[in-house]
Amino acid sequence: FIKFLVCKRKLESKKEALLILSKELDTCQQERDQYKLMANQLRERHQGLKKKYRELILFLIPSPPPAPQVNLAQLLRDSRERAKQLAEEVKELTQRLAEAQGDNKLLRMTITRQRLGDEEVGVRHFPAHEREDLVCQLERAGLQMEEMEHNMKALTDELQDVKAERSVFREKADRLNVELNHILGNREARIIDVDALCMENRYLHDRFSQLQEEVNLLKSNIMKYKTALERRKNSSTYGKSNNSPLTGVLSAKQVQEMLLEEQGCSLPATPQSISDLKSLATALLETIHEKNLVIQHQRHTNRILGNRVADLERKLKTLEVSGLWSLPGRSN
Repeated sequence: FIKFLVCKRKLESKKEALLILSKELDTCQQERDQYKLMANQLRERHQGLKKKYRELILFLIPSPPPAPQVNLAQLLRDSRERAKQLAEEVKELTQRLAEAQGDNKLLRMTITRQRLGDEEVGVRHFPAHEREDLVCQLERAGLQMEEMEHNMKALTDELQDVKAERSVFREKADRLNVELNHILGNREARIIDVDALCMENRYLHDRFSQLQEEVNLLKSNIMKYKTALERRKNSSTYGKSNNSPLTGVLSAKQVQEMLLEEQGCSLPATPQSISDLKSLATALLETIHEKNLVIQHQRHTNRILGNRVADLERKLKTLEVSGLWSLPGRSN
């Protein structure tokens, strides 16, 4: 019944989210239509202004007057006089430009002397190529500053989005904690933490896997002991003489006693002794394999405990940073 209520609440929340998304979709479609309409209006207005501008240009440009009928000699004399006047104007403008450049040069030297207090400061401080380089550097610096301003604005917007998303997730986590506490008994004395439950669930899952592996190992050992016991029963039932104590399953004490026997180093080369040695080697290999499995399980258990300790330390650090918990003797 509790699962049904949980599923029902999830379904209701999904419905509400779907309604909100549908409303936002309708709003976006309306805004899109408005933007399209505004774009069409601006395009039509642009076309109208462009047409009016062309008409105004055609209206303001006067039509050329009809050319008077003059002879070729008169046109040649007028063009020569016009060329002489233009040559004189070019000379005058060139002279003025040289005078202006000299005045600018003298003014720069005067300003430089006033700044640095050096009477021998000349053109070497402000040559033309250095001025051009400085202007280019200034333009590049301006472009870089604009790019950095755009990047800063983008990063600021992204930071605001991340903060808003963090607030949403924090509120969602608080709501989940409250709902989970209400489902598990609605005890105000203890607020259930979702992160703590997930961590505990992960730890229990690892422990369960470890216990399953240990159970499988114990089952294999039981089957081995059962097989050895049945083998001994069968040998005693059929009346076969078996003076060897080897049954495929040996304890550490039995192996030590067999290795310390005085006749162990001078066994006769009989099929029975060879069979006993093979059984001993097989038993030793199985024992080594079991020990290796036990060591592997122990390492896996240590790894699980280490992960749990790391999770607990991370959780305590999070609580300490958020101000919900502090070490004894440390001021909040």
